[in-house]
Amino acid sequence: MEFKDLENLHQSYKKKVQKNIWIGVAVAVFFSLVTLIFSGYYSLPVFLFCVFTIGMIVAIFTLILTVILTQKDAKAYRSAYKAYFVEKALRNTFTELSYNHEAGLSESVLLDSQMVNTGDRYSSNDLTAGKYKDVSFTQADVHIETESTDSDGNTTYVTIFRGRFMIFEFPKKFNFRLEVVEKGFGASRVPKKDPVTKRKFERIKLESGEFNSTFRTYAEDGFEAFYLLDPTFINNTLILAEQHKGKILLGFIDNKLLIGLKDGKDAFEPPSVFKELNEATETAKIANDIHLITNFVDVLKLNNKLFK
Repeated sequence: MEFKDLENLHQSYKKKVQKNIWIGVAVAVFFSLVTLIFSGYYSLPVFLFCVFTIGMIVAIFTLILTVILTQKDAKAYRSAYKAYFVEKALRNTFTELSYNHEAGLSESVLLDSQMVNTGDRYSSNDLTAGKYKDVSFTQADVHIETESTDSDGNTTYVTIFRGRFMIFEFPKKFNFRLEVVEKGFGASRVPKKDPVTKRKFERIKLESGEFNSTFRTYAEDGFEAFYLLDPTFINNTLILAEQHKGKILLGFIDNKLLIGLKDGKDAFEPPSVFKELNEATETAKIANDIHLITNFVDVLKLNNKLFK
């Protein structure tokens, strides 16, 4: 596929969306005129209220109808965008790549870690796996919501996590579990005890006052944790916290490092259908999304002998 083919899909999708919007506007104007004619028997406030109500009803109906009628076009455009920009860039960066934009990270993976609250509604996409500097990883966008019911019985969903989770896998197996969570992460949990060793988790404090004020650290074995959280690792984790907007969770489990980044973003997504599709802009945006993965490996030095 060439860029012009993707642009043709984009323009076709955009025209169909615009057509439905104009139809919705025409319907709203028609009913507003009818209301104007019959409101001659009533006051101006009644007329304005009727116009507002009609406008809201038509807007909602138009939105629903547009989503239904352009569903195939939206899916085709999104798939083409992912293939042209995302998968191509991923293959240029990682080896042993596996990418499926419709699949996601299984909720059970986060539940089994006992370090993440997966809420009442969970969704995930852009499942990516591969190797970078000989470090195997899996990552995906994740959206977690909790259900909230007010005193009147109205139920709403509140987002407690939007961002991505990454899992890095090493040849070396850790003999302990360790959780480091930045304050404000929101969706974190602290395991009561290790499911295998049955040892309880306790909060520990490190020598760095800055680190202790930014992160909370929990471990089942403080001695082992101090071995891993040496001054270099502590400093590098603080660097990551400064570099990335959002909050970070690090969880060491067996031979894996679970990283959560709560930044309120969905990676690898196309721009709004109404925005111009610029090849250079989108290439840079996807490169930045990929850099987030590689940056964790580079800054934390996950390919050094400490993890082998």
